[in-house]
Amino acid sequence: FLALGGLGLAAAAAGDDLRGPALIATTATVAISLLLIFAYERLSRNVYRLVAVAATLIIAELTLFQPSGDHYAPLYLGVVTYVSFFFSRKQALAQLFLAIALWAVAVAHVHSPGDAAQIWILGAGTLTGAAALTCSMRGRLLRAAERANAHQATLDAFFRHAPAGFGLLDSDLRHERVNQALAEIMGHERCEIEGRTLRELAPMNANILEPLARSVIESGKPVLGIEIHNDQGKCHLVSYYPVPGLHGTVGVGTAVTDISHLKDVEHNLEETNRKLTVLASTDELTQLPNRRMFGEQLDLALARARRGGLAVAVLCLDLDGFKEVNDSLGHAYGDRTLVEVANLLRAGARATDVVSRVGGDEFVILLADLDVQDAPGLAQTVIDRIRHLLADPLPVDAVEVRVDVCIGVAVYPTDSREANGLLAAADAAMYVNKRALTRVA
Repeated sequence: FLALGGLGLAAAAAGDDLRGPALIATTATVAISLLLIFAYERLSRNVYRLVAVAATLIIAELTLFQPSGDHYAPLYLGVVTYVSFFFSRKQALAQLFLAIALWAVAVAHVHSPGDAAQIWILGAGTLTGAAALTCSMRGRLLRAAERANAHQATLDAFFRHAPAGFGLLDSDLRHERVNQALAEIMGHERCEIEGRTLRELAPMNANILEPLARSVIESGKPVLGIEIHNDQGKCHLVSYYPVPGLHGTVGVGTAVTDISHLKDVEHNLEETNRKLTVLASTDELTQLPNRRMFGEQLDLALARARRGGLAVAVLCLDLDGFKEVNDSLGHAYGDRTLVEVANLLRAGARATDVVSRVGGDEFVILLADLDVQDAPGLAQTVIDRIRHLLADPLPVDAVEVRVDVCIGVAVYPTDSREANGLLAAADAAMYVNKRALTRVA
């Protein structure tokens, strides 16, 4: 409509009709254009129709009552385009018929019938073509708008209801928009977050997060998987993504996931693995290394001995008469007796020795990294210390149990050079020295 006013003024000047009606029509079209520009979205449909009628009347006044009215007839093109774009097809068709009819009156008023018919056909075709093109454009734009609205609605629904926290930071790292999940993670209402900077909301981690977010704006590359902890002990995984604009990155997209429960699971798995490792290598009753762990330690000790020319001693121990303890006092007393014996064996062995329970009332002690000449004497010293510790009755709850122990020893490399042979030699020596257990009640 602003263009229509200028074209009308130009047509009046070209026809030497620059008088009151032309100036009034120009002023009216300019007023209509300003109304549409600044208040279009606040106007009702009736006002839109009134604008179309007013424009038609203005152009009709120029075409019918000005001396060179046919000069103004092309202005109908603007009205037809406006109505075809913003109104329904029925209304656009009615406006088109009105414009064609007024065009016919205007050209018939100043031209001969033959010339008027040619000019009218040309103008009517131009108006019809403009109306058809505008309607087609309007349909395409409406369909594009519907698709865009559908996509926007989908993205908005995902943003609002996603289980992870999503937010948008501007170039000053101020929160423009956040979803409910991020608000819950940050412990604030959405209205309390939007408009505030990253440092204001997360002062504890601002020195870590701010440089990373700024690097995303400067480089346009995402920063993924930043693990942070808040003041409540929660653990979150933060990722930053560039938000592209017409002239580079204009903001930062934030994705925050609460992984506190995963950290708890990870901790529980580590603790479970630790316990399983202990169970796999430890005797449950005495907490001594079990047969498997002892075998691994013996293999390592023999490997060191072969490389360094050292000796290894293995002591096999068996409790005489332990079956009678179980039969007379019960298995609970038997288990407590084994625990007391295990404690005494630890005390009798050296700090570097490996004391192991290999089954029932059988124990083995590994003395590693010994001098070849001193090995038998050191083994005997340990044996004597153990016999001394087990010489007195053991207090087990309300009773005392006297434990007698048989001990056999074998030394690498004199008795055997292999682990199985060394254990067999120590076991054979133990049974040679076996004797009865005396119990004191």
